Amino acid sequence: KDTETKDLVQKTQSIETTSSVVTENFVTEEKILPKTDPKEQYNFATSLLKQGDYTTAERALREFVIDNPEHNLAGNAQYWYAETFYIRQLYHDAAAAYLDGYQKYPQSSKGPQNLLKLGVTLSELGEKDEGCQMLDGIKKQYPKAKQSVIQKAKYEKKKYKCPSVG
Repeated sequence: KDTETKDLVQKTQSIETTSSVVTENFVTEEKILPKTDPKEQYNFATSLLKQGDYTTAERALREFVIDNPEHNLAGNAQYWYAETFYIRQLYHDAAAAYLDGYQKYPQSSKGPQNLLKLGVTLSELGEKDEGCQMLDGIKKQYPKAKQSVIQKAKYEKKKYKCPSVG
């Protein structure tokens, strides 16, 4: 047994480090959105979500946001893009995508939901303090948010035992 352990240590220690780092240039995948107007592209991308094809929906929604960053549906597309990760429990990717949506499209109709889901996702990742701050921020930043979002934030704050503010 002793020789096996030493052998393993010796093998791992004898691996030489390399002084150069190989980087890959990211080549975008082939376009999957139809060559139509943005509204139809958005409908196509969200239809993939409804079908449960989250991987393809992720690609389509990302493509939509990249191709139409100023379109009035870009904020919604960014939110649904984040949802493709959340649904698959890829919380790190989801948190990054919700944060992007919140920062780039704060006035989007999905702004309050981005903040809500960012709070939930951060809490799921063990970042409870940050998650609770996001949940607290919904009512302050979006006083006219849908009542369902405000209620869901209250529920999530109780669920994650967030400290009461004010």
